[in-house]
Amino acid sequence: MTNTHDDTPPGDRPAKKRPKADYDVGYCKPPAAHRFKHGNNANPKGRKKGSHNRKVVIRDVLFEAVTVREGGEIRQMSALEAVIKKMLSKALAGDNKAALTIIGIAQKEGILTPEQEQVIENLSESDLSIMEDVRRRLTASALEQSPETPAQPDSAYPSDRLGRAQAVAP
Repeated sequence: MTNTHDDTPPGDRPAKKRPKADYDVGYCKPPAAHRFKHGNNANPKGRKKGSHNRKVVIRDVLFEAVTVREGGEIRQMSALEAVIKKMLSKALAGDNKAALTIIGIAQKEGILTPEQEQVIENLSESDLSIMEDVRRRLTASALEQSPETPAQPDSAYPSDRLGRAQAVAP
């Protein structure tokens, strides 16, 4: 990166990066020998054009249109919508984990009315013990899957004022 001549006049720089005085070397004016040559790519192995980060890829996959058969008709919906409908059908069939997940999603999105929230808060002791058991098992399975990162059960399952775990989607 040896460039012995300075082709960029000081007036071509943006106002924010323009040096305050007239000098050859200093703020925003490295020595001419250490400046990039014209056409030099400073990071040749950097991010390629058109590459996506994880968040963009997940969003694209979740909102991708899929064909689903509901009853006798075939319709198009997003993959996320199809997954939520499948989870709801499992919850209605008696799957407790799916039911807790659906309730957690509804709570997180603020869909439940205050009366419905009250019903969830006033669960029987057996229901609370089932929810606590599910929370404990999910926390244990999360620890087994990623031993290098400790799981934080309070962030996944916040508790209410009485210390009971609330059902929230993981």
